[in-house]
Amino acid sequence: MKKRYDGVYFLSDALKAEVVGAACENVRTDIKKMGGTILSERPVERRSFARMLGKQQAAHCMEVLFDLDADKVSPLKQRHRLDSNVFRVMIVVAKKGARVVPKPVLPELKPTVGV
Repeated sequence: MKKRYDGVYFLSDALKAEVVGAACENVRTDIKKMGGTILSERPVERRSFARMLGKQQAAHCMEVLFDLDADKVSPLKQRHRLDSNVFRVMIVVAKKGARVVPKPVLPELKPTVGV
């Protein structure tokens, strides 16, 4: 039985821009090879960590929403952990009706006068 999952992948910060795209495509390909269907994904963005994780200060973050059989999630995680470009993997069951949408752009804050 297929379930909906939310996957967050942290790709190594040492990757160059052109390699990041190829690493993201590898993640998508692995999901499809396991019989999954990608529903949506958030564009890759670079995130800095509050403290060092495994000798890294930052990573490229990729978030994907996909459907996959429940018994294939563990092998998928193992497959991603063997990939040297993937720094961390987190796959959780998505909430009902979940969608991955780009983050909204916050309006600029205007200074208050006379406070």
